[in-house]
Amino acid sequence: MARLNMEDLRPDLSGLPALAAEALGTGVLVLATAGAGSAFGAIGGSVSGSQVALAPGLTFFVLALLFLPVSGAHFNPAVSLGLALAGRLPKRRLIPYILAQLAGALAAGLVLRMLLRSTVLGISTTQMPGLAALLLEALLTFWLVWVYLALEDQRLGQAVTAAALGATLAGAILWAGPLSGACMNPARSLGPALAALDFSDLWIYLIGPFLGAAAAASAYKAFRALR
Repeated sequence: MARLNMEDLRPDLSGLPALAAEALGTGVLVLATAGAGSAFGAIGGSVSGSQVALAPGLTFFVLALLFLPVSGAHFNPAVSLGLALAGRLPKRRLIPYILAQLAGALAAGLVLRMLLRSTVLGISTTQMPGLAALLLEALLTFWLVWVYLALEDQRLGQAVTAAALGATLAGAILWAGPLSGACMNPARSLGPALAALDFSDLWIYLIGPFLGAAAAASAYKAFRALR
């Protein structure tokens, strides 16, 4: 049986399909993540922690199955920054990736506002002091980016990679969601905030994930140098 050439599975990050995949994937992910709570809140219902975690986790799994070969399935400016700093994304592609992700997230926030006719759009908020929430978001994003880097090195295949990333996202939301929101994604926080014009805790979710992603890139490179 011929051995699979894993280089053939590496995405081509150089063209418009990659940017379109990032915009569409981020938009769908934000709809699932922000919509998991906001849809129930808009109709006066309640939502469980498992629903809030499983919606983005399962959605990410499917999106990664579709778009890993196209764009790398980042759907997150912090992930793109971390992978660029680690040499896994060409640095000239970083800004286009982030702009595509932000466009998708804003579109999702506007769709939620139009559908629900409400400003209850799954805005990122925290039950912790601001600096504690920032630290937690940084730590969660550190682990998320580390998982991306480790999975790319191990080359376990598209389905396993998609499942591992979806499980990482769902697991983080399950335990840390009630504390900081476990957003780990500046686009996920910025899109609904812009649509609702509510920026109360936004600084936490713009700064924390980028700090965690940059730290993960540096730490993972040092870790690999030890092996």
